Amino acid sequence: MSDWRFTHLRDSAESVHGRDLPAERAIWRASIRESALVLGSKQGSSIVDQKSCDADRILVVRRRSGGGAVFLELDQHLWVDLVIPCDDELWKDDVGRAMWWVGDLWADALAACEVADRDQLKVHRGGIERSSFFDSICFGGLGPGEVTLNGKKVVGISQRRTREMARFQCVVHRRWSSAAYRKYLLFENELPDIAVAEVSGLNQIADTLVELATSR
Repeated sequence: MSDWRFTHLRDSAESVHGRDLPAERAIWRASIRESALVLGSKQGSSIVDQKSCDADRILVVRRRSGGGAVFLELDQHLWVDLVIPCDDELWKDDVGRAMWWVGDLWADALAACEVADRDQLKVHRGGIERSSFFDSICFGGLGPGEVTLNGKKVVGISQRRTREMARFQCVVHRRWSSAAYRKYLLFENELPDIAVAEVSGLNQIADTLVELATSR
């Protein structure tokens, strides 16, 4: 088994998402310098209320992986990318099953940090569960590998695959605000409150995630 390499990036969300990562087993933690609204690769800019974003100095960026938008409030989230090469033992050809080990790692780390008992942290092993806003907001639905606590999503995961590697982009929120999505995105219908599990102790969780990954 190859070793994990750990890097802590401190940069803009645009720079982190645009960075081409090497095809090697690695954990990349990202600490951004300003709040950002991150769109999925297939989302059009027409869904963004650019005037509101500009007024509040919210950077609008696009990631290369699919899924809905994620609002990253400065210092109120934990963003970690996990990368494996195509010849890694963790690699799965099935795109859905490929995310299960990621969810298991997160659930183990959250349990080790006493966020909840391990049996309360559920790793989704089914297909995509869509709400009416799933295509707009990442945390509006549930995908393979994502982790829930008492029915609320706690870990959101998107995946980008190439022939050489898979990159799993993961986010946990210390503070979640449906109001921010109402303010910075445009919807035809009223956006309901979305239940998301908020988690404290993000630095400890990040350290524990690295420790658990490197010990396996």
